[in-house]
Amino acid sequence: MTFFYKEVLCEMFQTFKMRSAIGAAVLLLSLAASGAQAAPVRARVLFIGDIMAHIQQIDAAERNDPKKGRTWDFAPQFHRVKPLLAGAFVVGNLETTFAGESRGYAGYPSFNTPDSLTDALKGLEIDLVTLANNHILDRDASGARRTAAVLDEADIAWTGLGTGEVPANDALLLEREGLRWAFVNWTYGSNRSPASKDVHLNVISERAVAEGMARARALSADVVVACFHWGDEYHLSPNARQRQAADQALAEGADLVIGTHPHVLQPVEVRVGEDGAARAIAWSLGNFVSFQRTLPRERTCILSAEFEREDDGRTRLTRLAAAPLQVLLMPSGRRVRRTEVTYAGTGRAFNHFGISKEGVARLQRVGRAVLDFLGAQEETDEWGFYTLWSEASPDVLPAPRRTSPSN
Repeated sequence: MTFFYKEVLCEMFQTFKMRSAIGAAVLLLSLAASGAQAAPVRARVLFIGDIMAHIQQIDAAERNDPKKGRTWDFAPQFHRVKPLLAGAFVVGNLETTFAGESRGYAGYPSFNTPDSLTDALKGLEIDLVTLANNHILDRDASGARRTAAVLDEADIAWTGLGTGEVPANDALLLEREGLRWAFVNWTYGSNRSPASKDVHLNVISERAVAEGMARARALSADVVVACFHWGDEYHLSPNARQRQAADQALAEGADLVIGTHPHVLQPVEVRVGEDGAARAIAWSLGNFVSFQRTLPRERTCILSAEFEREDDGRTRLTRLAAAPLQVLLMPSGRRVRRTEVTYAGTGRAFNHFGISKEGVARLQRVGRAVLDFLGAQEETDEWGFYTLWSEASPDVLPAPRRTSPSN
């Protein structure tokens, strides 16, 4: 065999080995990719109600630092509930503004809170806040713009407000827990009207909901969440306008409908379609934190929604659960008592330090009242949440056992 042919054969052999190696690598990558696709993706999102900041909460948070001067630390108001939210994807309704100290800090009826509240929200690992509510314009359009800017600086996502490049009725896409989530947010109205063309509040109407839901569908999200600030304050059941807006959102692709504004809990409803797919409505999550003391405004819950995406790309709701809470008043070392959001279940003793046995027993009675109102099951999970609905028993829907979360 001549040297030329030996060289050609050698080159052919090397090419064959290289192609075989490439083929094997491609095959391994394909198998790995198919394996990754075959494994279902399980995700969980937590929803909390109105995050309010009355003047008593601001006063209790005030500190006098010799070097920094006046500061405000809101973290102690949430230290008892923090373990319930740890490591989770958390969404809440921010019902105050960050208009700046020069505008004067105040609570109701014209809220303006120190920016340091965002430090406490970050400490709770809150990922997203809704801004379409009746208080976001308390300090006019400039206050709303600054609120959005402070949230941006704190790396807390927000939706519900059109500012600058963000159009009205826009849908926000977030990637969390391995899924793509689309959020749209509207309010029934505002206590003030914006005095600026570059600030637009998303207000509930048939056209606005249709536009927002269309934007959400265009994002190819795994889960679509429609958040509404609606209903009658202090009423324990939804009104006809709530039902109309929820029906439209579900018909146009929402997987979850989350409500705020009444400052009290309203029922949770699950609708299972003919295809077996479940969708849920939390008519009102009440106050997550506030200084409102009239029963049952200090009784609330965290709502947990669990989803699973199969290898065919379809995502379904697999479980709804609730963790009951009560907003306690505790000594703050100042002239006003401090609000402390506290777990009221029996599953795990989350930060009940400093609360007497009698106090814990009262908490658990409150928690039972909340769970009975929501129609939750008796047993708790490892997180301290109680099942409202599960695909394991799809026909067992939340069935309230009392008409009010008050004792």
